[in-house]
Amino acid sequence: MRYVIIGTSAAGLAGAETLRRLAPQARITLISDESHLPYSRPLLMYLLGRETTREKLFLRSPDYFREWGFETLLGTPVTRVDPGAREVHLADGRALPYDRLLIASGAKPRLPPIPGLELSGVFTLRHLADVERLERHLAQARRVAVVGAGAVGLKAADALAHRGLAVDLLARGAQPLSKVLDQVSARLLMEAIARLGISLHLNSWPTAVVGNGGRVTALALNDGRELPTDAVLFSVGVAPRVEFLASTTLAAPEGIPVDEHLQTGDPDIFAAGDCVLPRHLLTGAPAAFHIWPAAVAQGEVAGANLAGAARRYDGILPMNSISLRGCRIITGGHLTPDTPEGEIFEELDATTGRFKRLVFDQGRLVGATLVGEVRHAGIYFRLIANRTPVKDLPVDPRSPHFHPGRLWARPLPGAA
Repeated sequence: MRYVIIGTSAAGLAGAETLRRLAPQARITLISDESHLPYSRPLLMYLLGRETTREKLFLRSPDYFREWGFETLLGTPVTRVDPGAREVHLADGRALPYDRLLIASGAKPRLPPIPGLELSGVFTLRHLADVERLERHLAQARRVAVVGAGAVGLKAADALAHRGLAVDLLARGAQPLSKVLDQVSARLLMEAIARLGISLHLNSWPTAVVGNGGRVTALALNDGRELPTDAVLFSVGVAPRVEFLASTTLAAPEGIPVDEHLQTGDPDIFAAGDCVLPRHLLTGAPAAFHIWPAAVAQGEVAGANLAGAARRYDGILPMNSISLRGCRIITGGHLTPDTPEGEIFEELDATTGRFKRLVFDQGRLVGATLVGEVRHAGIYFRLIANRTPVKDLPVDPRSPHFHPGRLWARPLPGAA
């Protein structure tokens, strides 16, 4: 059997390593349009903020591919997949045959359809090359505008402010992370943003990037203002990298539909990571959720199933982790109950800024938000994922006597 894997990030690596364990003698080829060793994408923000070094980004040793017996085609973009011929076509003109294929191509940054994107000083941040390009520009910059106050935009703004730059952060809504944070959590987050010296602009979005002599000088906003800036970093979401599937029926604009085995519409093609539409663990609805641990878990299932293991992927529990200097927030599951019988429990310590918000529905915990004290977030999310009835717990999570850390010492009710 000849196996081909498109992508060498979280899902691709997990798939390749799982497949190698189950098929020690198989021929496995990894394809990536990046030319260097696999690296941690979440650490890019820490590199931008000078909190880590380039060398510490890399996930594997220089001999990794040889030690695992992987053939590699690095720095080689994929242009087309032909399921009928069982071939992957590459930008250099080659066609690579496969018996089974794993697509772990990830996602690419979105850009708004506004004038001025071609100017020098416009950036996105998804790959190591993006950080390196931004670094060169920042050598002569004093002020940066970050467009988008999601988890990535927030961390980017923090990293840039940590370097001593003046940072303007634009949030399209009335608060950052309006789809995942309640008002109390958002207020605590905005207070932390202010303490970092970041200027937060709410209900603001760009209508054009303004330049002079080919370089960015300002950002034109929806309210008529022009915000002076030396660079613009867009963080307004991502789109799946599926353009090479345009001649097939395997992908939708939102991503690649997959079943519970992460199998696509072709029985010999599997998909995992940021390019797929996995099912929401609680609702069962397909949707895109770009979380590094989820990509690893999907890659492991898909890699096993390439080898014929028939493993199931139960679904993804959407989570967001926001880690700024002086503020940590973790939120996951539902923001509000689905039924009128649901309940929201909140507990705020105004002195320390710690906040806990639990969402209950049909006798189960279905959502949790923790601000400040996040050590036991994993326990809450396990309770959500396992659909554990509250009545089966030794103490109700709403009780002042509930200590989630004590549950680590015993199997959680409902756990497999």
